[in-house]
Amino acid sequence: MTKFLLALIAVVSCSGTPYDSVWGNAKTDQEKCQAEADYMVKYNKYCHVGKCIGHFEGIGYGGSHPNIPTCKPSYKMQLTGDAVAIDKYGKWVRVRSWRRISKNYYVTY
Repeated sequence: MTKFLLALIAVVSCSGTPYDSVWGNAKTDQEKCQAEADYMVKYNKYCHVGKCIGHFEGIGYGGSHPNIPTCKPSYKMQLTGDAVAIDKYGKWVRVRSWRRISKNYYVTY
């Protein structure tokens, strides 16, 4: 019984992921992309900063315009989020997410 309680306490205490600090209360893929782009700019981190949004996530940074290229999936998927942010030096960040095409998944912006 003691081992069970210790395991339960460990699970409950570890249930808050570090991605909460990146995404905050974002629920949709679009909101998560925007939160991640804002986080990257705020903390000067030009890399993936959270777990994968959707089934595929691409990031891009640099350049003087918001239409920065990102990685894209090699097979057909539905774009579910596309967000940009700009840092104080004019560097753009872009985060995009995709999901497998499904009859049950609807994108809401």
